[in-house]
Amino acid sequence: IDHADRVLDFGPGAGVDGGRIVASAEPGRLRRTGNSLTGKYLSGKEAIAVPTNRRPVKRAGAGERSDLDAEESEQRCEGRWLTVFGARHHNLKNVDVELPLGRFIVVTGVSGSGKSSLVTEILYPALAHRIHRARLTPGAHESIRGIELVDKVINVDQQAIGSSPASNPATYTGVFDLIRELYSRLPDSRVRGYSPERFSFNRPGGRCEACNGNGEVCIEMHFLPDVWVTCEECDGRRYNNETLGVRYRDKSIADVLSMRVSEALKHFEAVPKVRRMLQTLADVGLDYVQLGQSAPTLSGGEAQRVKLASELGRPTTGKTIYILDEPTTGLHFHDLRKLLGVLNRLVDAGNTVICIEHNLDVIKTADWVIDLGPEAGDGGGEVVAAGAPESVAACPESHTGRMLAEVLSAGPYAERPVFDAKAQAAAELDGERLVPNDIGDAVMPWQRDGRAWHTRDRVDRQGRAIRWEGEALEFVVDQIVDLGGDRLAGADWNHQARVEITSPRSKVPWFFHALTGGEWLLDLTFRAPRGRFRQEQLEDMLGLKTLDERTDLPIYGQWSRVTIRRAMAGLDRIRVMVHDKAEIDTAGFRRFLRQAVLAYSEYSSELQEDPSKAEPWKTDGKQWHLQQRRMTRRQGIAWQGTTLLQVIGAMQKAVPGLEVEWNHKIAVVMSHKDVTGWWCRIVTAFAEHIQLEFRSRPNQFTPAMVDRIGPWNEIKRSGRLGGDEVRFRFEDMKQIDARALSTFLKAYHLGVCQAFRSEGGRRS
Repeated sequence: IDHADRVLDFGPGAGVDGGRIVASAEPGRLRRTGNSLTGKYLSGKEAIAVPTNRRPVKRAGAGERSDLDAEESEQRCEGRWLTVFGARHHNLKNVDVELPLGRFIVVTGVSGSGKSSLVTEILYPALAHRIHRARLTPGAHESIRGIELVDKVINVDQQAIGSSPASNPATYTGVFDLIRELYSRLPDSRVRGYSPERFSFNRPGGRCEACNGNGEVCIEMHFLPDVWVTCEECDGRRYNNETLGVRYRDKSIADVLSMRVSEALKHFEAVPKVRRMLQTLADVGLDYVQLGQSAPTLSGGEAQRVKLASELGRPTTGKTIYILDEPTTGLHFHDLRKLLGVLNRLVDAGNTVICIEHNLDVIKTADWVIDLGPEAGDGGGEVVAAGAPESVAACPESHTGRMLAEVLSAGPYAERPVFDAKAQAAAELDGERLVPNDIGDAVMPWQRDGRAWHTRDRVDRQGRAIRWEGEALEFVVDQIVDLGGDRLAGADWNHQARVEITSPRSKVPWFFHALTGGEWLLDLTFRAPRGRFRQEQLEDMLGLKTLDERTDLPIYGQWSRVTIRRAMAGLDRIRVMVHDKAEIDTAGFRRFLRQAVLAYSEYSSELQEDPSKAEPWKTDGKQWHLQQRRMTRRQGIAWQGTTLLQVIGAMQKAVPGLEVEWNHKIAVVMSHKDVTGWWCRIVTAFAEHIQLEFRSRPNQFTPAMVDRIGPWNEIKRSGRLGGDEVRFRFEDMKQIDARALSTFLKAYHLGVCQAFRSEGGRRS
């Protein structure tokens, strides 16, 4: 800037807050222009300070222990090093490089000195291959020590976050998933049965089908580039009118996508979970960006900061390495200050940030600098200096050091704000609340008057009124209640999409279900003892016409509207599809109801005398699972009951104190006195295999750590259990590596005791 003849300074802010020339002057005069942010940095009124509280780096060999226990290692970074031995890729001259973990590291040197060869072509591919099984081939080197201290590596580059217009900051960071979930829980959505998918512009149902949710339509031009024009159907709003009718604080989902991050922060201030994710975008300096701004329109620096915001919003174990290659490219001084704040926040949480950088404002704030060179090409490839910026500045052979010495002497110096991750977590205890209390507790219409909702006010999933006669449902329910007397409980209308009648005895399955979500047909289902009704006889008794014979209905079909299928516990499911009361207000239908109620009453009396018929797994659960009685009608069951006993024995041998609970329908549950809830679930509901399910701490295990155990394994991140879910499937114990399983079980037990320790339980 100093070498320019004239400077045009745009601003005063970014995005919609910019776009004006705030100063047009020579560099000297620009320094004296009060309304120019660039001028303030050039004159020194604003500056990125040299931190007076650098994170200390102590070598393990300088009187420090390198064998810290796990708990102390998480609290202190001293003694935790990642070392690359024998790096000889491209012009690197068989160098050994030490990187202190939990610190802000900058790799410097002239262009061509070997920085990218070391960091992006050796270190990142090697870590990604070992930790994430990425198909990357690292450059030539001997080995890397300390990988076991790292559980994740992320390369945060300036590549676009997506090439499709459907990708935007909201979708990339995941905050749009939370917003869609919020909109699906609003009263208008619950009345219409809208799920979060309804508010996705990538899926049919809620989006505008004329433009497929893009908001624009592509017009193909002969001999000219294609032209994108605003969709006339939705006017660029991406959604159909029914979806746009659902509003939160008078804003539709399309209005939210048009908001800037700063506006969205105010709009969702009462929703902690959404507000926290939006705050990360503001923290990286993207408060001016629209949530729905198309990814290809973001600059490289903006894309990189979106990626950093995404990382800030995720849970971290403090063992992640972030790699950035010249992140300051295209950034203003003010943007650079915000970027350094974000990078230091990641490091304060225990992570490691490694930057390849030439910018002295970044280098002077680092905890550790590795200077390669001294020259480029054959004249480089060696470690010239390594240490704190002050020690690199004192190295006469370092070109970086000579420049850095001038910057350090010029100052200014100030204490760097320290991000307290624990305090932040404590302040966000309410962060799991997604829906504001005044909305989440709203009384739904089926809760106020369920009978009126299902028979008069009912709407389908598109918000349209139902077409079948509500009197038909009232007729059936009233008939059943009169016939059942005290043998049946009253009708339960208090549900959005069904009406149910059950027995007063809790262990007896329901007798009647009416699904009321259809537009033209009411779906009635009855349960009766197996074989009590025959398909042909019941069709003749009810006399329901096919849909093709009902010429007054705009729906068609030649199938019978009466079907009988086998159900559980010796019952049949009898399904009847009805449109109006007239077709069931007949002697045949009344006779069917009398017979069905009587048969069900006899069945419920038998179950009352012998409850094992309804829930045999609760009376003799061990035989239920070992004999695979749930799957007696299936053919080709691949596993044997003895295999189940063998895996239970292997677990109890590896972890003493495990108890077995057989009285569950689809799984054998293992529990331990030191763990709240279940310790492990052995799912026996699959004919093809037995499935083991474990709930571990987040990121406790990597795919490489469980690969050796069996032929099929899976780690599901951030599962419904508050951590990770680790699953194994097998048919026979011969498929399992017993030693690897034992090692896994012991490590898992330590982790699950820490994450889900029961009150009063001892520490294992």
